[in-house]
Amino acid sequence: MLDFGADGRVGVSVQVDGAPFGERTEPMEWSNPLDGKALEDVRWYLEDYLRAPFAVYEERGQRIHESLKPLGQALFASVFGQGAAREAYLEARARGELGEVVVRAADPAVLGLPWELMCDPALTSPMALSGVALTRMLPSQAPGSRFRTTDERLRVLMVIARPEGEQDVGYQMVARRILPLLSGLRGSVELTVLRPPTLRRFEQVVEAAAAQGTPFQVVHFDGHGAFTAAPSASGGGTPDPLRFAATRRGVLSFEDAQGGAEYVAAETVGQVLAAGKVPLVVLNACQSGQVGGELEAGIATRLLTGGAVSVVAMAYSVYAVAAAEFMAIFYEHLFAGDTVTRAVAAARRHLAVENRRPSAKGRLELADWVIPVHYARTDLSFPSLRSQPVSPGNAPLATIMQRVRGGAATALPAGGAAHVERDLAAFGGLFVGRDGPLYRLDTAARLQHVVVVHGPGGTGKTELAKAFARWWRDTGGVGSPGWIVWYSFEPGVASFGLDGAVTAAGLHLAGPDFALLDEEQRREALLQILEEHRVLLIWDNFESAVTMPDSTGATPTLDPAEQAQITAFLTRVRERGTGAIVITSRTPETWLGPATRRITVGGLSRADAAEYTDLLLAPYPAARTRRKDKAFGELLTWLDGHPLSMRLTLPQLEHTNPSTLLGTLRGLTPPSNPTTGLELADRHSSLAGSIAASIRHLTPEQQDALTVLALLHGVADEDVLAWFSEHSATPEQFSGFNVENWRGTLERAAGLGLLDPIGAGMYEIHPALPAYLAAHWQNRYPGTYEQQREQSAEALLAAHAVLGGWLSQQLQGTGVGTAMAILEWQRRNLGAQLGHALDHAQWTEAAEIAEPLV
Repeated sequence: MLDFGADGRVGVSVQVDGAPFGERTEPMEWSNPLDGKALEDVRWYLEDYLRAPFAVYEERGQRIHESLKPLGQALFASVFGQGAAREAYLEARARGELGEVVVRAADPAVLGLPWELMCDPALTSPMALSGVALTRMLPSQAPGSRFRTTDERLRVLMVIARPEGEQDVGYQMVARRILPLLSGLRGSVELTVLRPPTLRRFEQVVEAAAAQGTPFQVVHFDGHGAFTAAPSASGGGTPDPLRFAATRRGVLSFEDAQGGAEYVAAETVGQVLAAGKVPLVVLNACQSGQVGGELEAGIATRLLTGGAVSVVAMAYSVYAVAAAEFMAIFYEHLFAGDTVTRAVAAARRHLAVENRRPSAKGRLELADWVIPVHYARTDLSFPSLRSQPVSPGNAPLATIMQRVRGGAATALPAGGAAHVERDLAAFGGLFVGRDGPLYRLDTAARLQHVVVVHGPGGTGKTELAKAFARWWRDTGGVGSPGWIVWYSFEPGVASFGLDGAVTAAGLHLAGPDFALLDEEQRREALLQILEEHRVLLIWDNFESAVTMPDSTGATPTLDPAEQAQITAFLTRVRERGTGAIVITSRTPETWLGPATRRITVGGLSRADAAEYTDLLLAPYPAARTRRKDKAFGELLTWLDGHPLSMRLTLPQLEHTNPSTLLGTLRGLTPPSNPTTGLELADRHSSLAGSIAASIRHLTPEQQDALTVLALLHGVADEDVLAWFSEHSATPEQFSGFNVENWRGTLERAAGLGLLDPIGAGMYEIHPALPAYLAAHWQNRYPGTYEQQREQSAEALLAAHAVLGGWLSQQLQGTGVGTAMAILEWQRRNLGAQLGHALDHAQWTEAAEIAEPLV
């Protein structure tokens, strides 16, 4: 026991089985061995290092990593370095009874130190990795008898609150990564996600569970925590987090009824937990384990004083993959009968062994085993936990069918869970990231009931929809795991259109008697199911219905009357639904009306792309070694997190260097087969097929004009292209396009999912599009392709020189904000054009382009 007093002294005592052992040492003078710089270094290393582990940041990260052991030794020496305290420590270690170190303090600066680093210089590993658990307590608390629960099932309430959406604390959903790791415990863990994540709903769910005799044993808060000015007496409110009164409090950020932030004092949350008989709290909230300022500001400590028995918190922002692994091992040990203290220690050791985390350079070692911290009033265990099967439950969906038909209906099981499992399996068993879009989709489906998920081909819309369906299936988003229906509008489906989708859903949810209803009755029955039950319908490849119909004509586009039926159906679901319909499409499907919620899917985030790269290259040792090549970073930048492009391109690094692949994607290196053969390509597994499925809907003139995008880097600008078309060197197929023509062409291409509108006349280019367009260009003009390419490069250089001059004028005038935004998007294009100008000694153009860049 380390007791830190307000007088700057520390006392050391020994307890065995909760009883004092030996004499308590006389308190000795103590000073903090870690200054502010050391603590900031630790924070930077754990939270920021792997974001960009290059050059000076790599050197700093490695230096701090090597300093962790000396820092731990300094912490050890500050309490066990000399005198009676050292003798007590050595005696406990010699007797083999050193199982736990308890830090008790009233000073938050003491509690907030990384005591987990503490290392005996005589040992090779930190104490926390050598069988010694570490627990924090308040000075008013003393280790008492173990708190045991008698429940046979572990019930976990997950609170995922992100009022600022993807802008809030580097959004990642730990819960989604925990679920697959707990598959071996399925049937033993009941994971419920709080929907909506408001304080009022939290109180209702926690107290209702306790009243029913099935209280939650764990509340896992996966959200944002901070220090802020003291909230109102009610414990809620939205104080300004930048205003600090003399007294600050730790708060957890729930969402309010409108989706904004509601800051709730930690002691208020603790009171709800006490009323709901919840003994254990897990906090993934930012700063939740850091107790700075006054003691009342500490979230973890205030939860204990509010009534929680034990709190496991993350002292720093932690990688979601690491947090998920920690929690999986933690729960596994709880099921084995271990106490929370021992479960934390075991999970910490796991992180120390499996210590490689995703980064832009591949997986690198990170000592994030120090991040989890444990606060307790007394130890806690769940000795009665055991595995038992989960009953999927039945709900009276067939009664709705009976009500619509006016006759009897056979009561049937709710949906076929095995069939749903096959439909929802991730392609290749891999799905990475997308936490932000998943969170937005979860919120939109719950509140707006009809959501269009749209984006270019190959960005992973279908995989996102499947991941979302799995998420709702596993966390109570739907009323039963089988209440999910997948329907594809793929051309060639016999039952194409609304009635086909309705019939497929009804047969799945209500059984074969659904087919006895006529078309109007089927539609009404499914609408009532959607209004009264939490079911989820996924309509995939919806662009085939209207906006991108089957080019072969085998499946005709829906006529205006059929479109009106779909619009009316979705409007009723949106206005009166309890369930949800998620639609995937390459286009925004604007014909469904402005009230329909739309979510755009682009490339993976940088962190997610790094993780996906690790997985894709794992089977290819030679490819992994090429990550050190400078061109590899440029290749990843070009791929821009596009999942299909990454999946088809990166494995080629096994036998091709990154610069060659990059040249092919840029259209600089002709593909091995310049003819397209696109009509036979699979649009789901081929980049060319994916693009061809969209581009064939452009006019021949638009297809020809669009080929100049093969010379651009990531972004196309309608004004730049108009200046390009005016140049005397421009080839004939481009010269007739003015800014209106280019705007129409780019807008149409964006509507087909080939481009992503940015604003200000700019469009982001599908990363595989330049290679396709270069092949198309070469195929259309085989005799003059090289000459046309050179002429176009000359005209594009002149156009970007005009852009550079315009940007310089704006930067010197009142348009600085707009110019900076455009400059950020156009930086790659301008950099490439500057290099071209310098290579060809075109100094005037080079100067025009360089001026806004410096």
